[in-house]
Amino acid sequence: MFLTISVFSQDQPLRATPKKDSFYTEFEEEDILKTTNYYITRKEYNKAAFFLSKFYNHFPESFKVNWLYAHVLYMNGDKTQAEDKFKKAVFISPNNKDLQLDYARMLYELGKIDKVESILSKFMDDDSKNVEFLLMQANISFWKGNLKKSQKKIDKIHEVYPKTEITKSLKDQIEVSTAFHIKTIFEYQSDTQPMDYIAEHVALGQYRSRFLNFKLEVSNYNFSPKKEQALIIKLSNQFYFDGLKLATNITGGVYKNFSGETDWIGGINFTQKLTKKASLNLGYSKRSLLGTIASTTFNLTTQNIFGGIDYSNKLVVFHAGYNHQFFEDENTIKSVASWIVSQPIKIKKLNFQFGYGYNFSDAKDILFIYNNEGIGVYNPYFTPKEQQIHSGLLILNYKPFKKLKLGTKVNYGFKSNVKNPYPLQVDANNTEIGGFYNEEFTSLEFNGLIKYSYSDRFRIDASYVYQETFFYKRNNVNLGFNFTF
Repeated sequence: MFLTISVFSQDQPLRATPKKDSFYTEFEEEDILKTTNYYITRKEYNKAAFFLSKFYNHFPESFKVNWLYAHVLYMNGDKTQAEDKFKKAVFISPNNKDLQLDYARMLYELGKIDKVESILSKFMDDDSKNVEFLLMQANISFWKGNLKKSQKKIDKIHEVYPKTEITKSLKDQIEVSTAFHIKTIFEYQSDTQPMDYIAEHVALGQYRSRFLNFKLEVSNYNFSPKKEQALIIKLSNQFYFDGLKLATNITGGVYKNFSGETDWIGGINFTQKLTKKASLNLGYSKRSLLGTIASTTFNLTTQNIFGGIDYSNKLVVFHAGYNHQFFEDENTIKSVASWIVSQPIKIKKLNFQFGYGYNFSDAKDILFIYNNEGIGVYNPYFTPKEQQIHSGLLILNYKPFKKLKLGTKVNYGFKSNVKNPYPLQVDANNTEIGGFYNEEFTSLEFNGLIKYSYSDRFRIDASYVYQETFFYKRNNVNLGFNFTF
């Protein structure tokens, strides 16, 4: 991986062995380098690190000693100390090309591609023929979505080595990433309102560049027991600004309820990378609302202003977000949600995560009515009053073989409560909300997923969702087919 051995190896015999070094009162840099390389050639990296630790303070300003120490530390898994020693070596000898490129190798292995790109830009120009670093640049450009630049680097590699196969994997990834793809989904849902629907979804898309990544989605819903129908058409495009670490997604479309009018839907959201571990998401959206029987009988939309932050480290993944919904009837619903789960824990072919979630929702006006029989229902959409859910989370993923992936997620609300309205008989024919009382309920969501990749160009997805909320219980089944051309 590193150039260290070839740079520092010399043909002369060692002047000293480890046993004698501890008795020396005067040290030569050459002796330190030779003895350390002796251990490296024997792959005794622990001994090399121990030896250098004894003598490093005698040569703290030697770029060769710092360089070699960085290599030894990295081979021992001490990546933080290795990077510190590389930084010091570069500070001492900033114009040493071999040192900087060796440092770039380590940063590339660590995934610090911005730093790698910065170093390579100093030493790699349009005439450079170093295939190793050309391939690094090609991969980095691909990861950042700059496929045109990645292809140029691939072409340059083939100018140097026309028959090389080292670019095959990257070329295949570019071909698949830029291919036109179609996803079709057949959906069925049944809940205890009671309301059922059958829906068909089609999504077409293609990635062309960081500024042209479009998707067209069409969804058709057929509801029962009332014979209602709704159609949704959306077109979206994602823009990625590498220098700002900012991704922007813009969506626009129409919502047609065949019992009502046509209305526009859409939105914009921004995802800003704050650090390597944290990102911020902000946005606005206007979307159709199809959660109740009443909502399927006319054109009902909701507008949302939302924001959230995501953070992850070696141990956990964390999310916290806020959503503010507002409607044409001037009602609003505010929601706060957060969760924290462990990073995947792997046991052979099984990965699992566990964690905790919290959700709070509260509507300004409670749209709850009673029919002639005194039965209450939310109309035309669900409006929770001070609803709180504390839940335990469990995520399992199992991959028995390469083409098949099984997954499940359980969200169990071990403590869920809401302010529930109680009736007040106004007269013989009218019942109104008399007030609210605190009611505990069971909150549960179970997700099951099967993904089978028949090939790189065709995949089948099947999913099942069972959900218990305060409002209803529901079952949802999806069957999807993914084609890449």
